[in-house]
Amino acid sequence: MMKKLVALLLSVSMVFALTACGGSDGGSAQGTTGDGEKKITIAYQGGIGYAPIHVMEEKDLIEANYDGEIEVEFVKLDSGAAINEGIIGGTIDIGCMGLGPAISGVAAGVPYKAISNLCSQSHGLMSNDPSIKSLAGIKTEDKIALVNTGSIQHILLAMAAEKNLGDAHALDNNIQAMSHAEGMAALESGTVKLHLTSSPFIYQERENAAYNELPEINEVWPSGNSFLLAMASNKVVEDEKLNAAVLAAFDQAFEFINSDKEGLAEIEVEYLALDHDTVMSYLNEKDCQFFPQLRGADDMASFMYSAGFVTKEVSMDEFKHNNVVVE
Repeated sequence: MMKKLVALLLSVSMVFALTACGGSDGGSAQGTTGDGEKKITIAYQGGIGYAPIHVMEEKDLIEANYDGEIEVEFVKLDSGAAINEGIIGGTIDIGCMGLGPAISGVAAGVPYKAISNLCSQSHGLMSNDPSIKSLAGIKTEDKIALVNTGSIQHILLAMAAEKNLGDAHALDNNIQAMSHAEGMAALESGTVKLHLTSSPFIYQERENAAYNELPEINEVWPSGNSFLLAMASNKVVEDEKLNAAVLAAFDQAFEFINSDKEGLAEIEVEYLALDHDTVMSYLNEKDCQFFPQLRGADDMASFMYSAGFVTKEVSMDEFKHNNVVVE
């Protein structure tokens, strides 16, 4: 029953997004400006995991690789849902989001494909109650803060619940939707007993000796698996010249990131509004990795279908552009 309810809620949410944007004809924001040059819009969210996008913007990599005149607009939005709405409504060409919401979008018919992974980042489930050492120790009244139902954090919690409690949705009623920052504050104040979050918030919480980390999340989603990725509208994918420029820009962004950590830190200081030492500490975390391959995506897609997060199983051929390697 719970599986059906989760699937229904996700379907209703996607239908609302389609309605709010005026339909699902797969229109694209890409077009021309008044003087005839091509224009595309790229949307992303906050955090160090979007570093490949930050580098592409800072260094004008798409412009440098496009054969012709092009204007590239970068916009920062608050959620994957808002980005999905923009893709559907034709105001966004490339949207960057978590792996789980992207799988949900493809299952619901959002007209896009994965063109590149962005990163792997650390996740963790922290508790301010020393008596809670595992998922089995979470009581009915213990609240778990995470960003929202259907988020990658919710899916990771469900994967851990299925493995350790025998029911993917055993902890759904414990969830309290909060932003990462709100969840961290609620954990500190004691408003919630647990917080499931990602970097950089998890790094800060691990430094607090008053908290203990439950091990099950890292057991089901190990270091190096995909977290964030770039989804391109079908019209971008089908535009051979534009697609080639975007893919070349991603290649160059990853090459820069993985060869010049100090140079990346200088860029991230501006985007994250943090000091250099803090940014470097994040970049030096073993789980902070940047690469184009999809890792673990097929496992998550299969789980989301079996656990009722989506109503159809998404194959990797359906999910990704043919240039993307699945590992």
